[in-house]
Amino acid sequence: MKTLILYIDGLGFNRINKENTPFLHKFGNENSLIRLKTLLAYTGIENTFITGKWPNETGIWVEYIYNKNGIGNFLRIFPLHNKYLSYFYALLNYLKGSTFLSKFYNIPRRFFGVFNNSLKEGLWKNEYFHNKRFLYYSWPFFVINNKIKLDFIKRNDEYKVKKFIKKFDDNIDIYFLHTVDLDKASHEYGVNSENTLKEIKRQDEYASLIVNEFKSRFNDCKIVIWSDHGFLDINGFVNIEEKIKKFKNVDYFLDSTIARFWFKDADTKNRVISELNKIKEGHILNLEEKNRYNIPLNREQGEIIFVVEPGYLILPNFYQGIKGCKGMHGYMPDKADLDGIFLINKKLNRKILNMNEALGLLYNGSIQF
Repeated sequence: MKTLILYIDGLGFNRINKENTPFLHKFGNENSLIRLKTLLAYTGIENTFITGKWPNETGIWVEYIYNKNGIGNFLRIFPLHNKYLSYFYALLNYLKGSTFLSKFYNIPRRFFGVFNNSLKEGLWKNEYFHNKRFLYYSWPFFVINNKIKLDFIKRNDEYKVKKFIKKFDDNIDIYFLHTVDLDKASHEYGVNSENTLKEIKRQDEYASLIVNEFKSRFNDCKIVIWSDHGFLDINGFVNIEEKIKKFKNVDYFLDSTIARFWFKDADTKNRVISELNKIKEGHILNLEEKNRYNIPLNREQGEIIFVVEPGYLILPNFYQGIKGCKGMHGYMPDKADLDGIFLINKKLNRKILNMNEALGLLYNGSIQF
């Protein structure tokens, strides 16, 4: 059976309605539109979707972990901006065999050799795609049956959708497309800005175009449209770096809504904990919470993990730098409505789906209750 998987990054379940997403709303009513429970995670969300395993099973939770990075340590000596060094970083990792490419974003240069990518392989390397004929397009990777073509020019979703549709072919079984313009707009402009609402409507139009063309080409087909998370507007900022910059024996990574720490001595650890406990806009996760949120417990993820309350942003951080943004995700899912969508062209008696359950529906179109 031909299978279409359309991954719309950043489309919250609460954004589906007749006005802004008429196609998805109608298609969902005719089939099954299910609330897809998101995670307190970043990279781990899509990895859980395609593997059926939680981050504490795979070790994939956030993009960077506390692990020596030889390439990063080498590149840190070059007096270039992170934006330009990121191209060399991606290229060297690709030549080394990695098919999941990261940038340096706004990571301080002194940490280039301290943190490494948690994920080394693209989603198409997972078992679901094994022994199948597939097309996978998530920029910069355009992959047909494991043959990779790198798309060096940055593309918008309109370009990607047109290129994707042109490749519909009887010799391919699985078609996977990842669109990202809504995620970008939501970060830059906020949840209810005119630009974001226009982008939601564009994503709905892309979905309509892709699905209708797919159905016209392949009568017997499975169609899955999903998203990883929704967004919240930023209402306040937390400057963690200001509070800990006086401590020398600590390494840290600021993941926008999560701050992680590693210590060289017990005294520094206790003093940093004391400073973090003074921040009323967030708290240090305890063991019960780490287990509830399926966070890996190995040291690479963080000796201490601090999370901010919904609506707050750690600023500066290692992604947005000092600039910040107007919309964000990556909050505790039981404290904020950030769930994504799972839409399948099959009638199912299911209202809510856990992220690790989606794989069963990709395989079988049904799930055990």
